[in-house]
Amino acid sequence: MRHLTAIATLCGALFFSAPVFAGGIAVVDFQEAINQVSEGETARQQIDTLYQQKQAAIANLEAQIQTKVAEYEKQRLILSDAARAQKEQELMQLQQTYQQAGMQAEMEMQELYTQKMETLITKMRGVTEQIGAEKGYDLVLEATESGVVFTGSSVTDITDELIKRYEAN
Repeated sequence: MRHLTAIATLCGALFFSAPVFAGGIAVVDFQEAINQVSEGETARQQIDTLYQQKQAAIANLEAQIQTKVAEYEKQRLILSDAARAQKEQELMQLQQTYQQAGMQAEMEMQELYTQKMETLITKMRGVTEQIGAEKGYDLVLEATESGVVFTGSSVTDITDELIKRYEAN
């Protein structure tokens, strides 16, 4: 009996909620829009430039380590125990600096990416809200490749309109 009551309640809720979306439902793909707008391209270029700079700096550190290791290997047999220990300590510190530089670069990249994407999405949300209000949509969902499984023919994709308006601003 409980199951029948639950099913009847669910059916009633679905039946009576249908008019709630009388204005329609729309979807928008922010990721696609970011890939299409010029500001998104600029953000990608800035991120790529920073990535290349960080990679060059890390590659430089790696080359320094390799050079110092090669020098150490050549001198290892003729160095005193104290000098050998000092060189090994220097190599370990250089290796730690290299690892820290890698982690720091990764953090900076992630921060820049997050900052750029949040800025773009915030602006796109504003434009999307305007579109939704103007078109009278009751609900606008953000659709990504993994987000929306199915959209019926009555659901409108407003991504192209978002891109056009975003670029016009």
